[in-house]
Amino acid sequence: MSITILPNHLVNTSQIDALRVAGRGGQEQDIARILLPSAQRVSAPLHDYELRDGTVRYRIEIKKQTNDQWFDIGKYYGLDGSDRDIVVLFVNHTDGRIQTVAAIKLGTLLDTILSDDSFIPYGWARDVLKIASELKKKCPQLQFKAKLKVRDFVASHRHLFQIFYERRAI
Repeated sequence: MSITILPNHLVNTSQIDALRVAGRGGQEQDIARILLPSAQRVSAPLHDYELRDGTVRYRIEIKKQTNDQWFDIGKYYGLDGSDRDIVVLFVNHTDGRIQTVAAIKLGTLLDTILSDDSFIPYGWARDVLKIASELKKKCPQLQFKAKLKVRDFVASHRHLFQIFYERRAI
Protein backbone atom coordinates (compact mmCIF):
# COMPACT_ATOMS: atom_id res chain seq x y z
CA MET A 1 0.00 0.00 0.00
CA SER A 2 1.30 3.41 -0.97
CA ILE A 3 0.84 6.54 1.13
CA THR A 4 0.25 9.98 -0.41
CA ILE A 5 1.90 12.94 1.29
CA LEU A 6 2.28 15.17 -1.78
CA PRO A 7 0.46 14.75 -5.08
CA ASN A 8 2.85 13.00 -7.48
CA HIS A 9 2.45 15.68 -10.14
CA LEU A 10 4.11 18.25 -7.84
CA VAL A 11 7.41 16.33 -7.71
CA ASN A 12 9.50 16.11 -10.88
CA THR A 13 12.03 13.30 -10.88
CA SER A 14 12.64 13.33 -14.65
CA GLN A 15 15.89 15.33 -14.34
CA ILE A 16 17.19 13.76 -11.15
CA ASP A 17 20.38 12.51 -12.81
CA ALA A 18 21.31 16.13 -13.58
CA LEU A 19 21.61 16.83 -9.85
CA ARG A 20 24.92 16.38 -8.06
CA VAL A 21 24.46 16.97 -4.36
CA ALA A 22 27.78 15.93 -2.81
CA GLY A 23 29.34 18.02 -0.08
CA ARG A 24 28.26 19.54 3.17
CA GLY A 25 25.15 21.66 3.37
CA GLY A 26 23.49 23.66 0.68
CA GLN A 27 22.14 22.41 -2.62
CA GLU A 28 18.56 22.58 -1.30
CA GLN A 29 17.85 25.36 -3.81
CA ASP A 30 19.17 23.24 -6.68
CA ILE A 31 17.19 20.26 -5.44
CA ALA A 32 14.01 22.33 -5.14
CA ARG A 33 14.50 23.89 -8.58
CA ILE A 34 14.59 20.42 -10.18
CA LEU A 35 12.31 18.34 -7.92
CA LEU A 36 9.78 21.01 -6.91
CA PRO A 37 9.78 23.44 -9.86
CA SER A 38 6.66 25.31 -8.72
CA ALA A 39 7.81 25.73 -5.09
CA GLN A 40 8.52 29.16 -3.66
CA ARG A 41 11.44 29.72 -1.29
CA VAL A 42 10.37 31.08 2.11
CA SER A 43 12.18 31.93 5.31
CA ALA A 44 10.35 30.03 8.03
CA PRO A 45 11.67 28.26 11.13
CA LEU A 46 10.34 24.80 10.21
CA HIS A 47 10.26 24.78 6.40
CA ASP A 48 12.05 26.32 3.44
CA TYR A 49 9.55 25.97 0.59
CA GLU A 50 5.88 26.32 -0.10
CA LEU A 51 3.85 25.24 -3.06
CA ARG A 52 0.20 25.34 -3.97
CA ASP A 53 -1.98 22.82 -5.69
CA GLY A 54 -5.28 24.58 -6.26
CA THR A 55 -6.35 25.82 -2.83
CA VAL A 56 -4.06 23.47 -0.91
CA ARG A 57 -0.76 24.86 0.39
CA TYR A 58 2.11 22.47 1.12
CA ARG A 59 4.99 23.50 3.35
CA ILE A 60 8.17 21.56 2.64
CA GLU A 61 11.50 21.10 4.39
CA ILE A 62 14.23 19.50 2.27
CA LYS A 63 16.83 17.39 4.07
CA LYS A 64 19.78 16.25 1.96
CA GLN A 65 22.25 13.70 3.31
CA THR A 66 23.98 10.40 2.77
CA ASN A 67 22.55 8.91 5.95
CA ASP A 68 23.24 10.95 9.09
CA GLN A 69 20.98 13.99 9.38
CA TRP A 70 21.19 16.36 12.35
CA PHE A 71 17.99 18.06 13.52
CA ASP A 72 17.77 21.15 15.73
CA ILE A 73 15.32 19.51 18.14
CA GLY A 74 14.46 22.66 20.08
CA LYS A 75 12.19 23.64 17.19
CA TYR A 76 10.03 20.53 17.44
CA TYR A 77 8.46 20.72 20.89
CA GLY A 78 4.71 21.40 21.13
CA LEU A 79 4.00 21.75 17.42
CA ASP A 80 0.44 22.63 16.45
CA GLY A 81 -1.58 20.65 13.92
CA SER A 82 -0.57 22.68 10.89
CA ASP A 83 3.15 22.44 11.73
CA ARG A 84 2.80 18.68 12.14
CA ASP A 85 1.62 18.61 8.49
CA ILE A 86 4.88 20.05 7.16
CA VAL A 87 6.33 17.70 4.56
CA VAL A 88 9.90 16.60 5.20
CA LEU A 89 11.44 15.61 1.88
CA PHE A 90 14.49 13.43 2.43
CA VAL A 91 16.95 13.35 -0.45
CA ASN A 92 19.51 10.62 0.19
CA HIS A 93 22.61 10.40 -1.95
CA THR A 94 25.81 8.44 -2.38
CA ASP A 95 28.79 10.40 -3.69
CA GLY A 96 26.43 13.12 -4.90
CA ARG A 97 24.13 10.84 -6.90
CA ILE A 98 20.59 10.83 -5.55
CA GLN A 99 19.52 7.38 -4.38
CA THR A 100 16.10 8.07 -2.89
CA VAL A 101 13.58 10.86 -2.54
CA ALA A 102 11.07 10.15 0.21
CA ALA A 103 8.45 12.29 1.96
CA ILE A 104 6.94 12.05 5.43
CA LYS A 105 4.87 14.45 7.51
CA LEU A 106 6.83 16.08 10.31
CA GLY A 107 4.31 14.96 12.94
CA THR A 108 4.53 11.34 11.82
CA LEU A 109 8.32 11.51 11.84
CA LEU A 110 8.43 12.92 15.36
CA ASP A 111 5.77 10.57 16.75
CA THR A 112 7.61 7.55 15.36
CA ILE A 113 11.04 8.59 16.65
CA LEU A 114 9.76 9.66 20.09
CA SER A 115 7.88 6.40 20.58
CA ASP A 116 11.03 4.32 20.06
CA ASP A 117 13.48 4.27 22.99
CA SER A 118 16.35 3.30 20.68
CA PHE A 119 16.51 6.98 19.58
CA ILE A 120 16.94 8.35 23.13
CA PRO A 121 20.76 8.12 23.11
CA TYR A 122 20.76 10.53 20.14
CA GLY A 123 18.66 13.10 22.03
CA TRP A 124 15.21 12.12 20.78
CA ALA A 125 13.16 12.28 23.99
CA ARG A 126 10.17 14.50 24.82
CA ASP A 127 11.81 15.96 27.92
CA VAL A 128 14.94 16.81 25.92
CA LEU A 129 12.84 18.53 23.23
CA LYS A 130 11.01 20.49 25.94
CA ILE A 131 14.22 21.66 27.64
CA ALA A 132 15.81 22.54 24.30
CA SER A 133 12.68 24.52 23.36
CA GLU A 134 12.70 26.44 26.64
CA LEU A 135 16.37 27.34 26.22
CA LYS A 136 15.83 28.37 22.57
CA LYS A 137 13.19 30.85 23.76
CA LYS A 138 15.85 32.53 25.92
CA CYS A 139 18.63 32.15 23.35
CA PRO A 140 17.03 31.90 19.87
CA GLN A 141 20.32 31.22 18.07
CA LEU A 142 21.16 28.24 20.30
CA GLN A 143 20.90 24.87 18.58
CA PHE A 144 20.46 21.38 20.00
CA LYS A 145 21.32 18.73 17.46
CA ALA A 146 20.00 15.17 17.48
CA LYS A 147 21.07 12.61 14.90
CA LEU A 148 18.86 10.45 12.73
CA LYS A 149 20.19 7.84 10.32
CA VAL A 150 17.70 8.72 7.61
CA ARG A 151 18.47 6.00 5.08
CA ASP A 152 18.10 3.39 7.81
CA PHE A 153 14.95 5.07 9.15
CA VAL A 154 13.29 5.14 5.72
CA ALA A 155 14.20 1.48 5.15
CA SER A 156 12.74 0.36 8.49
CA HIS A 157 9.64 2.59 8.34
CA ARG A 158 8.97 2.51 4.62
CA HIS A 159 5.20 2.25 5.16
CA LEU A 160 5.20 5.80 6.58
CA PHE A 161 6.84 7.36 3.51
CA GLN A 162 5.82 8.34 0.03
CA ILE A 163 8.73 7.26 -2.13
CA PHE A 164 9.09 9.49 -5.20
CA TYR A 165 12.35 8.09 -6.49
CA GLU A 166 14.56 5.12 -5.81
CA ARG A 167 17.70 4.42 -7.84
CA ARG A 168 17.76 0.90 -9.13
CA ALA A 169 20.83 -1.18 -8.48
CA ILE A 170 22.67 -2.07 -11.66
